[in-house]
Amino acid sequence: MLLTTEDQIVNEIADWLKKHFSAEMLSAERVRRGLMNEKWIVETNKGRLFAKSYHPERFKMHDPEFRGKIENALQLQLLFYQAGGPCPEPLVLEGRCMHILPCGRYMTVMTCCPGAMVPAGMIGEHGMHSLGRAAADMHAVWDSAAASGFGAAVPPEEPVWRLSRGEMERTWEVNWDAARDSSERVRNALQLQKAIVDSLGDDDFTPLTAGWAHLDLWADNLLFEGDALTAIVDFDRARYSFPALDLGRAVLSGTLSGRGFRKDAVSAFAEGYRSVRALPQGSLVRAIKYVWCIESLWWIKPSFESSSAVPVRFAEEMIHTAERWEQLDAFLGDI
Repeated sequence: MLLTTEDQIVNEIADWLKKHFSAEMLSAERVRRGLMNEKWIVETNKGRLFAKSYHPERFKMHDPEFRGKIENALQLQLLFYQAGGPCPEPLVLEGRCMHILPCGRYMTVMTCCPGAMVPAGMIGEHGMHSLGRAAADMHAVWDSAAASGFGAAVPPEEPVWRLSRGEMERTWEVNWDAARDSSERVRNALQLQKAIVDSLGDDDFTPLTAGWAHLDLWADNLLFEGDALTAIVDFDRARYSFPALDLGRAVLSGTLSGRGFRKDAVSAFAEGYRSVRALPQGSLVRAIKYVWCIESLWWIKPSFESSSAVPVRFAEEMIHTAERWEQLDAFLGDI
């Protein structure tokens, strides 16, 4: 593992900016969000930038194939920005968005966007409408680029996050065995999860329409000014998968409060999306359920009650959805 200090990384980023972009770093304020990767808001004589150093223990940065996936995701972000999308612009050097510092750390630098995060479950109707439109624009840009054979958007052979009954059952067994000494709430959540998995029919495993997707479209990766979306950020997970997963994740994160889904906000999101792309009635329910099938096995596990706020939020979303599984079609199916 590369032993580097924060000061060393910041100094090397400053040297990189000065050498390649003639930008003088004036200050660097650490952003203490996310897991392990170091991030800074950097003030320069040419404006404000966002810098991220990829921690070798957070991502498999020693693996060229994995680095290639992050580079491709950043290229998709650049493509969206160039099409007028609300997102930061990655700084490009020799055609690449990810760069290596002398210390061996990989990093990326991009412009800063205005706005602030809205807490999960509290994005208003206007905000969800603008998010729906932006998500549709993003998917449309990537679909168009894929159709025209643009390098970063050329699809691989298979989409990621395809549902597998066998994998779901195996993962559940592992979590259940590990939960022998867990609280009653954890075990009840796992039992409900198993009941839903057992109830899934063959139609539930029919793949959704494949395409490029952000795959991390939740509240912490969205910026708003007033009631309007100003930016989608953190494209590192963007992969060829199922765009509907972005819809389900956005609805879960933006509209699910302690009292349940805020239907007006869900409808606003759908209206925003439909202003750009087709979205058949009932699609959001299937998207939410598909997200649950993928994510509930990650988040509902023995350790979730002692986790930090973010994993707990995701686990609560999964539990709430499971508890209302049979009512989702009646409540949201007409959207």
